[in-house]
Amino acid sequence: MITVELDSPRLQQLLNTIEWAVGDLTPLMRGIAAEMASQTEENFEEEGRPDWAELSDVTTERRAKNGNWPGQMLQVSSAGLAASITSHSDDSSALVGSNKPYAAMMHFGGKQSEFPHLWGDIPAREYLPMDTEGVLQPEAEEAILELALNHLEKAARV
Repeated sequence: MITVELDSPRLQQLLNTIEWAVGDLTPLMRGIAAEMASQTEENFEEEGRPDWAELSDVTTERRAKNGNWPGQMLQVSSAGLAASITSHSDDSSALVGSNKPYAAMMHFGGKQSEFPHLWGDIPAREYLPMDTEGVLQPEAEEAILELALNHLEKAARV
């Protein structure tokens, strides 16, 4: 094994700056959390990317009877799922989610056989910027990659 030791104060300072900047991931995590919230909002606006499954006839009839149809999916009330989305970040993580008890069911779906209180099977309507396996949507992945690269670029500037 060969070891090369650089004796360049300017380069060493640059590397120290990069290490320090990259070491503090708080700004990057804040940006990622905001981006994930934005991507989630776009999913609600566009009713999925890819498109969500249509509502069942039973659901549209119930919503029409209550005066909530036609309308956007997963947005029956102004205090509903879309309005409940929050984000959080710290120096090592970025989160987006909802505190609504039915939030997971809407994202991942569910079978009436497993949840007898449902009036039918609920297809997954992936409103978070990832699929049910945790794979990021292409739009979210590209945006987060760009944020990370910008963070590295800023860290490299002296």
